[in-house]
Amino acid sequence: MFKSEVTVSVIIPAYNSSGTLRLALQTVLWQDFTDFEVWVVGDGCVDDSESVVASFRDDRVHWMNLPSNSGGPSVPRDEGLRRAKGEYVAYVGQDDLWFPWHLRELVNFIETSRGEFVYSLGAMIGPEGAIGMLSLPTRPWSDEPMSPINWLHRKDLIEDIGSWATFVKYGDDQEFLRRLLDANVSLGFRRQLTVLKFPAMMWHMYSIKKDFPQRRYVEAIQEDATKLRNELLLEFAAFHSIRHEPSDSLYRRWINRSVHRLFRMYGFHRWPVNQIMYRIYRKHAGL
Repeated sequence: MFKSEVTVSVIIPAYNSSGTLRLALQTVLWQDFTDFEVWVVGDGCVDDSESVVASFRDDRVHWMNLPSNSGGPSVPRDEGLRRAKGEYVAYVGQDDLWFPWHLRELVNFIETSRGEFVYSLGAMIGPEGAIGMLSLPTRPWSDEPMSPINWLHRKDLIEDIGSWATFVKYGDDQEFLRRLLDANVSLGFRRQLTVLKFPAMMWHMYSIKKDFPQRRYVEAIQEDATKLRNELLLEFAAFHSIRHEPSDSLYRRWINRSVHRLFRMYGFHRWPVNQIMYRIYRKHAGL
């Protein structure tokens, strides 16, 4: 039986984006649940990410850098899991943000529900504002947005379903979900908005070197996090109510969905589909 030294281990994969990493770490350290450790695992970083981590001067925050770049977050997450000492594991991206109540909400929920894996609600942030919501898809490789930033699971769950699939370059979170669902793990949804996701492909995130879009949201969280949450929910409702697809795009949408179904049947995690999707991601993310 795994014996924990802290309640939660927070794992952050990082790669040459120290500006957004600083902002993400700020929101982690603003958590009103404080019994956690943080492992920032660099994927062969060659920027100043290490010094950014050290600048917080917090004994709960640890840094390690892999000797070479693996090209995706699964290897850093896997390394973080090996070092994690918490009873539970949470994840956050180097370019994503947490509300201050994120850990408290999920820890309270997993302990009262006696579950193995719980998740919350997240807002997808685009240049227009809140453009979507993420929770947990009912099947892997679906069209629904997903990210591990709104997950919390027992560390010993990894003994049952395995760790992160380091052979998957694109969609390692979907591959993790596949094994989670196959194992019939008990899942719990905490209906609370707790995280902000900034899709890298939408923002070309790795090409941004200053004026990070996360900054104004960090400032809003610091000023009045509850007000920001309510504004984002209203913003998304307004966006969703006026969203429509032009008729001339119906054929293109049908083609895209047909290709997606074929890829899903074959397996997004299999070569060469995974490699194709990985290259598309890198191009649009600014890598």
